[in-house]
Amino acid sequence: MRSNLKKHEFIGLVMIFLSGALFGLGLYMTFWAANRPLYYSSLDYLIKTHEIVFLMVIYGLAMILGALGQIELKEALPGSKRK
Repeated sequence: MRSNLKKHEFIGLVMIFLSGALFGLGLYMTFWAANRPLYYSSLDYLIKTHEIVFLMVIYGLAMILGALGQIELKEALPGSKRK
């Protein structure tokens, strides 16, 4: 089976997919950290410093992978026939 995608375009698509997955994980963790004191009815479960750093790393990786994936896909033209 032949594909229209070159190797770097496929890698770009994978990078964008991973970017979206990391961004979704970051959102889930952010909402869970925000609602945790309500769930446990205690202010002892407020977000801690190491969790904030971890969230920044996740969001940062998501943005970097998204930007790199877009760079890889910049030259991809939909429906173009290449040899």
